[in-house]
Amino acid sequence: MQKSYCIICGREKDGIEIEEDLQIAIIKWFKTHITKNVKNNRLVVCKECYPKYKEAYKRYKRREYLYIILWVLFFSFSLFLYPSLYSIMASLILGLLFLIIIILIEVPALKLNKKR
Repeated sequence: MQKSYCIICGREKDGIEIEEDLQIAIIKWFKTHITKNVKNNRLVVCKECYPKYKEAYKRYKRREYLYIILWVLFFSFSLFLYPSLYSIMASLILGLLFLIIIILIEVPALKLNKKR
């Protein structure tokens, strides 16, 4: 039987399971193929940590939208004010940097009972 661990407090507790997204899949692949240290635990958010999770998820979504808007503005300004290969490459590198930041600060969504 799988153990359930809260992603906020790190304790072994029962709770709402998180969705497996790209970041979780990458971590699982890394643990399976590189470190060979697979535990196959269930990742959840416990009832006590849910308010903290809710605030962290809301903050993550705001930051995600902010980084996307900043990149679009930077790309647009660099394209219209100084259209050259260097400015386009710089804005693409900045977009990649923003993408890495978004992936690193990610708070995964919860797997709620959705009707399929």
